[in-house]
Amino acid sequence: MKKSLIAMAVLAASGAAMAQSSVTLFGVLDLGYENVKTQAGRISGISPSANSSSRLGFKGTEDLGGGLAASFHLEAALNPSTGIGSSGTTANNQSTTTAAGGLTFNRRSTVSLSGNFGELRVGRDYVPSFWNYAVFDAFGANSVGAVLANYTLSSGTGVRASNGIGYFLPGNLGGFYGQGTYAFGNRASTETSTGYAGAVNTQDNGRYVGFRVGYTQGPIDVAGAYGKTTFAAGTQSTTLAGTAVSHGDYTDTNLGASYDFGVAKVLGTLSNQKYNDITALGINKSVKGWSLGVNAPVGAGNVLAQYSAIKLDSAKSDKWSFGYTYNLSKRTAVYGIVARVGNSGGAASTAASFSSGSLGAVTGAVNANQSSTGFSVGLRTSF
Repeated sequence: MKKSLIAMAVLAASGAAMAQSSVTLFGVLDLGYENVKTQAGRISGISPSANSSSRLGFKGTEDLGGGLAASFHLEAALNPSTGIGSSGTTANNQSTTTAAGGLTFNRRSTVSLSGNFGELRVGRDYVPSFWNYAVFDAFGANSVGAVLANYTLSSGTGVRASNGIGYFLPGNLGGFYGQGTYAFGNRASTETSTGYAGAVNTQDNGRYVGFRVGYTQGPIDVAGAYGKTTFAAGTQSTTLAGTAVSHGDYTDTNLGASYDFGVAKVLGTLSNQKYNDITALGINKSVKGWSLGVNAPVGAGNVLAQYSAIKLDSAKSDKWSFGYTYNLSKRTAVYGIVARVGNSGGAASTAASFSSGSLGAVTGAVNANQSSTGFSVGLRTSF
């Protein structure tokens, strides 16, 4: 009897603790056929995440009382076509990066404390300066239809940053919202690398500072964002206008907006991605981009259309994208997307998908000033 009473007391205490907490398993599986043609060649096959990024995640919240809550969020990128962790989200702002292939929580890995003051979040997460590229892209920064300015983001912190401390405004500010992030590069004070002038100190490489502020009320949503990542001159590399170049600091300033007319939502973006010290000290270049898209509900689905363009000096690329998503249920949909990219002034952008783990495109100098086409059809389900 005594043992039974003790067991009942333990179960009761456990039940009380569990009543104050919640843990959720969630995920998305998205696979389809993709075909991308450039002047250099064609690539086709099964590719993931054209409609929504494939993922597996766990999240939980504990009520601490007094309006406070602690939470965690672990989210891993998946490539369902091979069953491995996706290789498209390992770009990092710290000195070493875990190789893709195994399952890693590279999409998001955070712990949070929230209350009436807002939310304080620590770990690996999206950077504030990325959100406008996703929220105001009619294709959600996925597929062959994605806004062209997504493809010219910094490889280090264009989408996510590790070692970050973020703050989010509370959600009761009459439609105003905002966030800010400071991310450490996690490097030693003695770290050096080879720059334009030989060995340079790189202890600040990968340090990110950014913020995003916006307003949403009824049919309107508008937001501006800024992010800067520190790199010693000549110690970071990226590909611009089809050419691999070294550079220093990277700054991203962008604006996004949408208006829902009921029959259709119109979305747009403006962006300026600045790379300092391109190939040599004092040579700064900016990739300027813009987009205009439409998302129109039609029956059980949505018709998508978008135009986007980018410009770097005389190099210009533009893209027309069209798509249709048919919702079989709240969790499952079939879709089709087609895009065509044009280039001039030496540009060589392709119609490759922006989705994590996608097939990519056949590259080469022959693609300069040429067009590229891509399309995908697939099935997406979530849980």
